[in-house]
Amino acid sequence: MLDEENPDEVIYSLVMEKVPESDDGLFYLFALECYEDEEALPGEPAASWKKGTDTSVSLSCEEGYLFSRFVPAVLRKGEYISIGKGTYLSNPEILADNQEEYPDMESKKGILLDPTMLGTKELTDLDVKHTIYNIPLSLIMGETTDEDYPTILYTYKGKDYAFNGKAVSDYDGLFTYLTNLGMCSTAVVLNDWNDRHPEMIHPGARNRESGAYYYMFNTAQEEGASELEAVAGFLTQRYSDGEHGIVHNWVIANEINQHRTWNYMRTKDPVYYAREFEKAFRIFYQAARSSYANARVYFSIDHDWNSNHGSNRDYFNARDLIKAFNDAVTEHGNYDWGIAIHPYPEPLNRVNYWSHESDKSQEAEILTVMNLSVLTDLLKQKEYLDTEGEVRSITITELGFSSRAGQKLQAAAFAYCYYIVEANPYIDAFIMNRQTDAPEEMINGLDLGLYEYDHSEKFLKEVFRYIDTDRAGEYVDFMLNILGAGSLEEALEWAS
Repeated sequence: MLDEENPDEVIYSLVMEKVPESDDGLFYLFALECYEDEEALPGEPAASWKKGTDTSVSLSCEEGYLFSRFVPAVLRKGEYISIGKGTYLSNPEILADNQEEYPDMESKKGILLDPTMLGTKELTDLDVKHTIYNIPLSLIMGETTDEDYPTILYTYKGKDYAFNGKAVSDYDGLFTYLTNLGMCSTAVVLNDWNDRHPEMIHPGARNRESGAYYYMFNTAQEEGASELEAVAGFLTQRYSDGEHGIVHNWVIANEINQHRTWNYMRTKDPVYYAREFEKAFRIFYQAARSSYANARVYFSIDHDWNSNHGSNRDYFNARDLIKAFNDAVTEHGNYDWGIAIHPYPEPLNRVNYWSHESDKSQEAEILTVMNLSVLTDLLKQKEYLDTEGEVRSITITELGFSSRAGQKLQAAAFAYCYYIVEANPYIDAFIMNRQTDAPEEMINGLDLGLYEYDHSEKFLKEVFRYIDTDRAGEYVDFMLNILGAGSLEEALEWAS
């Protein structure tokens, strides 16, 4: 951990029941990169100190140690032998220039923005509290082609990394605008295919013909891992300083249990997959918390909780992946990761989701807003608690209902969902998909927006606008008749 009084110093403590035998009277400490093997300790140790059952050593915090895995060792027959699992710096927030508290928002209402409505009353009139926006890495990495926006160079470990000045400027304007409106912003970092930077793709995922949208980050090789650290450092520093707006939440990758489409990797082994992803996730976590002390960092899952019936060919069960991820975390030191969920009905175009019986056991196949207790019951277990012994942060970062079967039905589905989430103490926000209908979703019958594609308002728009105000009753009274419930309390019992 970092010394709170002197953050330039790393303090490593080692407690053992019995002092292991070795060639000398010393312990040694190695600072490994995420791709290096703890069993074959490379290079020279970062520190050494006298052996004992309860000892510690301090060393200067060098660049890169933020992402290092510290492994204790002894010298035996002339070779360094590890004597414990590697651990990471447990308090990166000590380094953060931004020590502001996480914002206490007035409601959980959020939306995926339509960029064409930024700066218009169509957005400001909605009184949105939470917003989300994607950052595909291919957009920001590389030199600028627009001479009015010079290339931005970010130096890390003595190497300059180039970022597209025009693309970054656009994000600067977006996050500054949202911050000035008092919104809590979430950014989703997506590793899309980039011919200029193939090193960002994991060697087990470099298949352009896979048909995947996004790919596993490369933590298996030095070049990819170092570049990932630079990208994470650049983004999280830039959007924590206030000058370019504040990103409060980072979602790393999309629906990671869908390993064939949304976070591609050639494997059927959820344990191996989770270990590789967790290394990348921890890089972003360490970077985010070292820039903004109270930033929240999430990975996302979809609704396939336990539905693949033992076959991991097309996707992993979200339940299995959460377990594998948590096991990987525990092995090298707990930290405050969170889960971003997409609890759509099954099928996705089902709007009257309350009419479908929901399994509330851990064997449930599908996770929806009607059985969120399946997830929270898992995360309440001792082995899943955060570093403070609390249930981890959970947020709904994508969920919407189609108006194809009727605009009032869509509005009722949203309103009911909002009240379910509002009553759930474990869910931090409900970010609706989306502000405006998207053609690529409409093809599949998913007209999810508050506005139609031509920006004409739907019935849902006013319901969304007033759902978290003292005028809500004027706009949601119709909901109970559509649900077939005698009261909101009765309806909420169905989802408890």
